[in-house]
Amino acid sequence: MDSEMPSVLAVPPEKGYVYIASDHNGTACRNYLVKRLVEAGYAVIDLGPDEYEGKVDYPLMAKKLCENVLDEHRGRGVLICGTGTGMLIAANRFKGIRAGLATDRATAELMRQHNDCNVIVLGQWRTPMSEMETLVKTFLETPFEQGRHVKRVEMLEKLGEE
Repeated sequence: MDSEMPSVLAVPPEKGYVYIASDHNGTACRNYLVKRLVEAGYAVIDLGPDEYEGKVDYPLMAKKLCENVLDEHRGRGVLICGTGTGMLIAANRFKGIRAGLATDRATAELMRQHNDCNVIVLGQWRTPMSEMETLVKTFLETPFEQGRHVKRVEMLEKLGEE
């Protein structure tokens, strides 16, 4: 795969695309998730890297994914690295990105319900692939609750502007 051209693996649904990227530590998990998500009917765009690219810098992969999610307002993102921490820090540098690190199903659900997260971050060193699939599907299928949470999400967007 050309590192500049995303791989479109399905037609876009009404919900938007699911963008997925990793660093070299998360490649195997990313490949597994792409396959499982496509099988489940999601429109997935795999942003890489390929196995043959060797070590890649996670900030660059997070940037690539976040720019795509921001370009397509309904899109969601999945980032994977060793612990998830580096990708989480990088993703949350982008205005409009609300990334959360999921380690269990409840967190994956609550990050959508309460924080309207548009990117889920996973750490492959601590989370089995089968559990990652559950976390990502929970994240993708959980709606934002709105209500009292809207004001708080708006406050998050304004942090640092003063």
